[in-house]
Formats: sequence, structure tokens, C-alpha cells
Amino acid sequence: MRYLASVCALMIALISPSVSAQWLQTTGVATLEDGDTETARANAVSDAIKQALLYSGLELSSVQTLTNGVLTQDHLSLQAHGQVQQMQLLEEQQSDGMISVTMQIEVLDNPQQCPEQDFISHFALTRTALDNPQQARYGQIFDVAPAFTKQLYAIMSQTQLAMLPIPYFKEAVDVSPFFTQQFQYDENVLEYIRDKSNSQYVLLSQITDISTGKQLNNDYAFWQDESYNRYFNVEFALFDALSFEKIWQKAYQTQGPWQFEKTARIDVNSGTFWQSQYGRAITALSEKVMFDLNNELRCLPTRGLIQHIDGDQVVINLGKANGLVMGQQLTLAHSSNLTTYAGKRLPRQVTTLHRVEVNQLYQHSAIATNIGKRPLANIQLNDLVLLSQ
Repeated sequence: MRYLASVCALMIALISPSVSAQWLQTTGVATLEDGDTETARANAVSDAIKQALLYSGLELSSVQTLTNGVLTQDHLSLQAHGQVQQMQLLEEQQSDGMISVTMQIEVLDNPQQCPEQDFISHFALTRTALDNPQQARYGQIFDVAPAFTKQLYAIMSQTQLAMLPIPYFKEAVDVSPFFTQQFQYDENVLEYIRDKSNSQYVLLSQITDISTGKQLNNDYAFWQDESYNRYFNVEFALFDALSFEKIWQKAYQTQGPWQFEKTARIDVNSGTFWQSQYGRAITALSEKVMFDLNNELRCLPTRGLIQHIDGDQVVINLGKANGLVMGQQLTLAHSSNLTTYAGKRLPRQVTTLHRVEVNQLYQHSAIATNIGKRPLANIQLNDLVLLSQ
């Protein structure tokens, strides 16, 4: 198969010597549209490759683009943490307008895995804000921001990542102070979202441009509907929910043809919108965000908070969903923030000699008991829990 040969040739060219490898079996899926089996198959293969690369701990800056079964544009960036050696197509199925491919992919062992890769951080995915609502009048797409957030959550939750998104869509957040250069945002907002979502990180975003550009078709072609280019610019900021530091910020831009009638009112939650060229451009942007965020979070520490103290036992806000197991030993640390003259809190972590062991484990929480001789008298609520391998 030509598309599979193209992808294999690229992957084999990237191989570096290694002593061991592992075979992964993954299944990729894609929508079958207008009977175009080749494109759907190529998209499904690409999806299977992405699943394997994420599982193996590879860092990707973006994803290959496969069109009509041929690798046409290579945006794949591997950062020397492991590589794919060979692939084999095991099975292909078509059902209910979908195509799925099951593949075996040989991935070289990762010699530089993050020390905390066995643990999973949670981040609160908040509702995206719309910076210029007046731009939504064209097409009446005033709900594009929450629709984009839901679509981004769907993409992230269906992919095996180094972090777990926690949807926080109920309340709108005034994100504008978080994107200024003066760093005048209210840390209490981050603390509130953290406590409500039980997350270690908070992701904020705002759509900055959905304006229309130049007309794509000719005015003299009166038999054609007007078609315009439309932009979609969005920026993200990731915050540590424990220290309130901004640890990542990035802006993204894309565009696509807006082929709907000028007076049409478009349902941004419909398949019609997301299957349009403009909607697909936004989906591709969402995947780029997902990979970038995965790269950013995969090596960040997973830390928890003490929520309750009862003698020699503490209740923490980490559990099975974060990768904890029974008998896991944890180190306690004081969260002793410093305050500047301007009233800004600076993070400071003071590690103690206290160690506790998990003896009751739940999905999102755990109870751990002191295993040292020193009493936990100086441990307070919202002190930190540090994970140990």
C-alpha cells in the first residue's frame, strides 16, 4: 500500500541505534466520507501512529498530514526520546460510516523517560472566552467559544495523554487579566478552579480573531455562492494550580474557507459546521494544541494537596486516576509562599522529613498514614504531597 510505505519510509529514516524495542498494538479510527476510502484509511493510520507515539513517551511538536493516502507534508518533529522502527497493518474494518485500522508498531525504548511518567496530572480545561464577540455576527456563531472548548475536550479525552483534562465549563472565567504582560491576574480565581475541579494545573484560553478575510471566488461568477476566508486565532495559558505560576503560553492561528450563505445562521455544535473546511481547520489546530500541551505537561511533577488531617493520617487529593497504588510512599512538604511588596505571592516549597504511606485508595483521593516517628503536628491543610517512585 502506497500510503503505508510512505509513512514507514519516513519512520525508518529517523531510526537511531538502540538495544531494545517494544511492540505496541493500537487502533486508529477515521470518518469515511463520500466513499473516499483511501483518505479515511490514511487518517486512521495516522491516528494509530499518534496513539503509539504518545504511549511511548515521544515528544511531538505536531503531526504528519496524510492526504489521499500519500504523505504530502511532513510536520513531524521527534525530540530524540524514542523512535518508531517498523509497522504492520493487522486489520481493517468499515462500519457505520467509520473506518478503523489495527496496527502493530515497534517503538524503540525511551532512554530518557521522565521520572514521574507513571503518574498523571489533572488539568482543568476551562471554557474558552471570545475576545471580540462582534466578529461572531457573520454567521451568528456567538457560541463558537464553548463549542470549541467541547471539541477540544473531546479530542483530548479520546487520546492517551500524559495528562487528564477535567472539564470546567459551567462557569465563564474572565481570562483577559491572565493574558496581559503585567501579570495582574487574581490568583484566587486559579485557586477556586483548582479546588472545584481537583486539578494540579489550570488551562485558560481566549479566541482573539474569527474575522473574515478576502472573498475567495470571483464577483463575476454570479452563479456561485460567495465564499470568504475566515480566521481562527486562539491563545492558551497554562498555570500551576499550586504555585499559581504561568508555566506555558502560546498563540495559534489557522484559517479556512467560509462557504456558508451570507445570511445563514450556523449551528456551531452541528456536524455541518465541524465537517466544513473551516471546522476541519479548527480541528487540526486543536490536535496541535493537544500535542503541544502533552509535551509541556509530560515531565512536570504531579503534586497533591493535603485536604484533611486526623492524627497520623492525611487525606490527599490524588488517587487511582493519578496513578497512585496501595502502599505508595509520599513525602510531605510545606507550601510556604513569599509575598512581594506588591502583594504578589512567590512560590516556595520546603520539603520535610515526614513520609506517609497510602493505605486507603479511591479514584480521586487517598488516605495515607505517617510511617515515621515524628508526629505530623506541624503539617497543615494545603501543604504539598510529593510523589516518590
